[in-house]
Amino acid sequence: MINTSTLTGSNEIDQAPYYFFTPKKFKELPLEHQDQFLLLDESSTHAVYSGFNSRDMLCGDDGWGNKPFTGGSFKTIRRTEHWGDKDTIKKWLFDCGVPFKSEALILPVFKSDEDPAILTTWKMIVKYPDIFFESDNLVVCDPKLDWCLYYHHDVVMNFASGWDHRM
Repeated sequence: MINTSTLTGSNEIDQAPYYFFTPKKFKELPLEHQDQFLLLDESSTHAVYSGFNSRDMLCGDDGWGNKPFTGGSFKTIRRTEHWGDKDTIKKWLFDCGVPFKSEALILPVFKSDEDPAILTTWKMIVKYPDIFFESDNLVVCDPKLDWCLYYHHDVVMNFASGWDHRM
């Protein structure tokens, strides 16, 4: 579990990871949405990755986005690929059943040391899939680590829920 109350950062665009969105794209978002993105500072990013990695959720990737989750660790896994348009993927994300108010952590899979993790809400993930799911591999998870979304850059997405706490 990751304690989000101790995480610190900023929503200043000069701290933004450019593989998610450009400053121009970010500034086009309504201010109330910009305020829902916390770009974590270095120590908070490290704490999030440490907490995430302490639970053996991901087994890696075969290079094509197939079966990224450790076998048997989740009760349910949903998959979609090549969804075509923004509305289709928004509906698929909505159908994952995560409440909009839920906190969501965005973790770049192939991050560099200066790329921050992001704390936002599931609502922002569903609302702006074109911002997050257009370039490099990402993990989106809840702080309790009960569910996890894995996006592969070849337009493949897997959503796992129902963490088996015996793992």
